[in-house]
Amino acid sequence: MMQFSDLPFEVKCKIFLYIEPNEFVEVCSVSKDWNRAVNDSMVWIERLKKNNIYCKPDVLHFILFDRKEMVSFYSLQRKSNLLKNVNLAGKLRDNLIGAWNFAPKFDDWLHYSGDWKIERHVGCNDWPLEAGSVNYNAVTSHMRCKRCQEIDLSKWYPNIVSLLSNGFKIRVYWHVWVAARYDCHSYYEAKLRFSGPNGDEYIDLASAELAAGREWKKLTATCDLEMKKSTLLYFDYGIDRKYWAGHYGAKILNPTITVRIVK
Repeated sequence: MMQFSDLPFEVKCKIFLYIEPNEFVEVCSVSKDWNRAVNDSMVWIERLKKNNIYCKPDVLHFILFDRKEMVSFYSLQRKSNLLKNVNLAGKLRDNLIGAWNFAPKFDDWLHYSGDWKIERHVGCNDWPLEAGSVNYNAVTSHMRCKRCQEIDLSKWYPNIVSLLSNGFKIRVYWHVWVAARYDCHSYYEAKLRFSGPNGDEYIDLASAELAAGREWKKLTATCDLEMKKSTLLYFDYGIDRKYWAGHYGAKILNPTITVRIVK
């Protein structure tokens, strides 16, 4: 009589598509063979498809290498009644910051101050390929240049307030490319403001002294926010450290924020 262990690996993978999130640990502990079948990358991909769970390919590639993150992502989709009516709930959203880098204007920003300018990598190297398809970068000046943008998560998560009141958090993934001119060092910083349990709170995403040079540098941050309201305020600042007249300050390219809902 054929035993389960005698089944082809592909058949075991098909069977394990149907286990529930709370059964993962127990099933994986039975044997190395079962653990391998449950956690096979192709099994996870099919499991997501079976349950109509969408995940961007680059994000899927990332979380497939972190099984705890994968189980958390899958469990959140399958088990939360709060999330069942949210369109594409839990996926990493596309960039929530206005695509200002595609046009020479700041209409997408709530407000800005200082002498900003839009340019095409003047005084530094070409834009890095990893930054994607861009047409412009912003550049700051001898004045302290500041800008702010409001991000309302309810546009993407209609019942976000219910989620937040039931213990869910917002996980923010942020990155930006920055550079200085070849002949002038500069400074850049970015932060978030949100309504937390103790009132308005700030998260410092980055602060960087940019040495004179031509290279673009990628700054990144990940943080979990315990929010009480659905809106985030994103700020960034730049200035040149020599205070020369003109636009010799920090160059800023493609600031990007994506979010996930996490428990």
